Amino acid sequence: MTFVRPFAFAAAVAASLCCPSPTRTEAADLEAGRKIFETICAACHGPTGRADPANPAVQALDPKPADLSDPLFNSREPVADWHTVVTHGGPALGLSAAMPAQAGTLTEEQIRDVVAYAKTLAPGSEAYPPGELNFFLPIRTKKAFPEDEVVWKSRLTEEEGDNVWRNALEIEKRFGKRSMAVLEVIHEDDGTDSEITEVEIGAKHVLHWNAARQAILSGALVVAIPTDSDESEEIIPYLAWGRRLSERATVQTSTRLILPVDDVDEGEFEVAGIMHYVWADRPQAIFPALEFTATMPFDQPDDDDAVQWTLLPQVRVGLTRGGHVALNLGVEFPLSDQDYNTRYHLNLLWDFADGSFFKGW
Repeated sequence: MTFVRPFAFAAAVAASLCCPSPTRTEAADLEAGRKIFETICAACHGPTGRADPANPAVQALDPKPADLSDPLFNSREPVADWHTVVTHGGPALGLSAAMPAQAGTLTEEQIRDVVAYAKTLAPGSEAYPPGELNFFLPIRTKKAFPEDEVVWKSRLTEEEGDNVWRNALEIEKRFGKRSMAVLEVIHEDDGTDSEITEVEIGAKHVLHWNAARQAILSGALVVAIPTDSDESEEIIPYLAWGRRLSERATVQTSTRLILPVDDVDEGEFEVAGIMHYVWADRPQAIFPALEFTATMPFDQPDDDDAVQWTLLPQVRVGLTRGGHVALNLGVEFPLSDQDYNTRYHLNLLWDFADGSFFKGW
């Protein structure tokens, strides 16, 4: 059966989400962390995590200290990033130079305790998916974590005749506690025509996450509207998973249906998956990954050639010290009988929730 391979892959990865992840640290001492916070951190951040704007010391700071009591901000910040900032100071991740390094003042255990306490300063943050589940953005696989991002996606397809250059601008904006809206405008140039060919609008919602297992599941619905009136609109529902396999590896997968409104039989089923090797703790580095896809058109004979496979080795390049601006570079190779030879991908992403595009270079 043509569905067997894609579904088998999806089932295998979904099963892996049920396995526990390794524990990264021992339990923190929150009372010890509170004492350290009140002694060292509260002068700028305030005893509740929110800086007092009337405090002359705070008024002299530019930028102002982050509001640790904001549940959205607090939840989306990974513990590892805060640990780095407390240890090495704000400049380590492109943040304020006024945030001093505490490596010479606090022990590793004390840094763990104060970071854990700071994470408790935003009541209600447990209703938001934690930043530890915000894995790297793949090229083809859909991501589960909701984002505040702008992504420029460029793709050159080598095929018989003229090559096709495709550019897409995607804007993602979080709303509520676990949802995200998306708008994408797609432009194509085949050497003869150069025009906007499609606009996509949709929303994604986190269905479930497990912080202990470091796994996340989301569902989304996208509507693709072609600019050519002869083409059909498409309804595109998808599911996206992500999980940390170990200290140095993450896996993400997605399954989606592409359903033309005019003729559903012309639709497709797609499975994609990727594994990143996260070898460095700081995001300004090069992270290799291997991604593959399996696509099956509905209207195909029931044989092995019906499933179209691709392999997409790629790298993520963190351009800023905080990693909120990054490049994805990849080359996609067809592994079955497809109508193109090779695809070259370049994605530029900017997580605007973490600051301006020019911060932290």
